[in-house]
Amino acid sequence: MELLTPERITTKLQDWLASEKAEWRYIALKPLDITLGAGFSADIFFVDVDYVDADGPQSQTLVVRRQPTDLEVVFGSSLALQGKMMAALDARGDIAVPAWIGMHLEPDILGLPFLVMGRVEGECAKQNPNYNLEGWLVDMTPGQRHQAFANAISAFASLARIDWRDGFEFLAQPEHGEPGLGQYVGALEAWYKAAGKGRPMPIVDAAMAYVRENMPVDAGVNVLWGDPTPSNVMFAPDGSINGLIDWELAALGPAELDLAWWLYFDDLFSRRFGVQRLEGLPTKDETIAIWEAASGQKARHLEYYDIVAGLRMALVAVGAFDRQVGIGNIAATNKSLNDNFMTMYLAEKLGMPLPEFGPDFVAFMKNLTPVDEKAD
Repeated sequence: MELLTPERITTKLQDWLASEKAEWRYIALKPLDITLGAGFSADIFFVDVDYVDADGPQSQTLVVRRQPTDLEVVFGSSLALQGKMMAALDARGDIAVPAWIGMHLEPDILGLPFLVMGRVEGECAKQNPNYNLEGWLVDMTPGQRHQAFANAISAFASLARIDWRDGFEFLAQPEHGEPGLGQYVGALEAWYKAAGKGRPMPIVDAAMAYVRENMPVDAGVNVLWGDPTPSNVMFAPDGSINGLIDWELAALGPAELDLAWWLYFDDLFSRRFGVQRLEGLPTKDETIAIWEAASGQKARHLEYYDIVAGLRMALVAVGAFDRQVGIGNIAATNKSLNDNFMTMYLAEKLGMPLPEFGPDFVAFMKNLTPVDEKAD
């Protein structure tokens, strides 16, 4: 296998850009500043490029993202789907996303499939350290915080106005049924079966049964971001939106699923982590009102979609658990497969006995998100 040094990567990427961007002439990549061990191991890196197009000399920073090589945590996540989604949105021009450059799905250039996009300047609301405790949002006034989050909610809510048949047919997963909630739940059940591996997971099992048996019959079919969280929004200093990033979980389904996901994370990084929520951030009712105004539709069946969001995150926790076991951070007998923040949320909603936290939970969480060792 060819050893990919920074110099070799620079040459390969420059040649690829020349073939991918016919309108770019005199392409020149700046030398890459990548720390390499035994070969090329970075999954995301930045590269500065100069070129000439119809408007004259140009310079910009590009983001190169390779297909992850570690154990899959989110079932079905796809670099190719992310690339198609960003390309489709960038072509529309009405949703703020990174400028689309291109992707290459063979390993012959960088050792793995990769995509390239424009770098989006700005700040996200980080999960670690928790944005409610530290960072640029803390330095804002309550009014500024409210407006920043309202801008983000409005940005992803506008996806609900897109007709999925207008260039987003690639999001359909016909192996799981017709486009809509049934297809979405079918894909979720496939994830559930793949993640569970036949292991008893009482709370997750109950949640899957609830989701399957209580599907609303009047759900819509919309283009979904799939991962709308404050950490996936690039904010300008004034709180406006420079870009929505990370589209690898895009799908078709009721637009309320994106709203439920945002609300789930809002609750997770405040109440459930025992953190005081920043003053000024939109309340749940305010968030729903902002979303309804921007989407042009009424938010329906949110209690159901809340369970769907909780189940999705519980399955993420199953994947994270297996990854921690796989790399030797925790033992396979660790109880956090079934006893964690995500299953606790579902147990609360489903009226089931709450899981108990202890040393196993602390061991599981310390490599994910810091948690008080006295968590209960």
